[in-house]
Amino acid sequence: MVKNTKKASKLSPAKEVTPSTNAKPWPNLPPQLISLIAIQPSLMQNITAFGGIAKTWRAAPGCYRKLNDRPRMPQFVEISAAYDKRPQHSHKIDVSFHEKYFYFYYKRRSYQYRDPWIYFKGYSHGQLVAMSGDLSECCLWEPEGKCTRYLPRWDCNLPFKFATLSSSPKDWEFPTKYTKLSSLPKHHYGCIVMVLTGICSPAFAFFRRGKDQKEWIVENCTLIEPYASSQRMQFTNAIGFQGKFYALSLQGSLAVIEDIDSGFQITATGANRTVPSVVSRQFREYLLESNGEIFLVFLISRKSINAVDDVEVFQLDIRKLLWVKVESLGDMMFFVEDECCMSLSASKVGCRGNCIYFTHRRVKDWWVFDMETCCISPTSGPSIEFTKSPMWDELMEQ
Repeated sequence: MVKNTKKASKLSPAKEVTPSTNAKPWPNLPPQLISLIAIQPSLMQNITAFGGIAKTWRAAPGCYRKLNDRPRMPQFVEISAAYDKRPQHSHKIDVSFHEKYFYFYYKRRSYQYRDPWIYFKGYSHGQLVAMSGDLSECCLWEPEGKCTRYLPRWDCNLPFKFATLSSSPKDWEFPTKYTKLSSLPKHHYGCIVMVLTGICSPAFAFFRRGKDQKEWIVENCTLIEPYASSQRMQFTNAIGFQGKFYALSLQGSLAVIEDIDSGFQITATGANRTVPSVVSRQFREYLLESNGEIFLVFLISRKSINAVDDVEVFQLDIRKLLWVKVESLGDMMFFVEDECCMSLSASKVGCRGNCIYFTHRRVKDWWVFDMETCCISPTSGPSIEFTKSPMWDELMEQ
């Protein structure tokens, strides 16, 4: 956002992006939840993903076969926004603790820059990945701590679809001269930022924070898609978990990406394909983390792409890399919308759990799917009684 010059006095703020009529509030969550986050900003840590990916079948409905019949498996076409160089919407954070300023430190002096109209490209482990108006400057922005960590400049000729972090900043440990790197897990010294391009060449870009790296490392994907032998894997969704990345391809394959021997490699692939268990015209997939586990939520449109008829939830068996269908969320409730996902303990905020709240096709209306009855109904949001929850007691003790 700011160019470094020889004299600090010549530093000037980047040109402010003109507010767009397409500017959208972020996170787009039910008003009750936004009010709750404003009271307890630490809840931002529960937002673990940035939106979902809409997919439709390439084959006609009459071509459906059993899921284990690989030669006859239909292929998917992504129908979300095309991989355009410029995002379609600008955003602004819609919570009361947001400061509309960035802070840039140069030669022990602090400079303040106002630029609320920025593009959000991902949210992971409490860190929001933002881009400047010209899409060349990138940063990690921590809304809760009001902290900005700058990233290398991005090549505007490359697509920038989605970004995620390998681990939480709370786990970052920068080793001293008395610390041996071998004594720390990899995800405990710094973190890795991964960008998905949505194409196979290049497929990823990586940046290691906490190490002497000044540019993005760009990697291609050469693996052939198991469910589409004529093409290489193209990744459209991912989540960082305990120092590794778990990425989903356009055709529903799972890949584990790790930093090994100063390079990034796909070290394992999933045991099964990540698709809904029912036939549909279209579905939207959401990756999120909850209670130390990875979940995948499908919003399924069976009859018409304009409505959600069913919801399915799968949990990843990390050891077997196998997706297992979930019949109950217990105390948890999930919130999924086109550009935000969140998990929350219902008992901590004084409401009913085992539900999934969602929006569809970028509208403000919310629906709720009851995991017990498998029914979908319109809603204005969860009936939160925060003052009767354990979280309220903890807040009052602070």
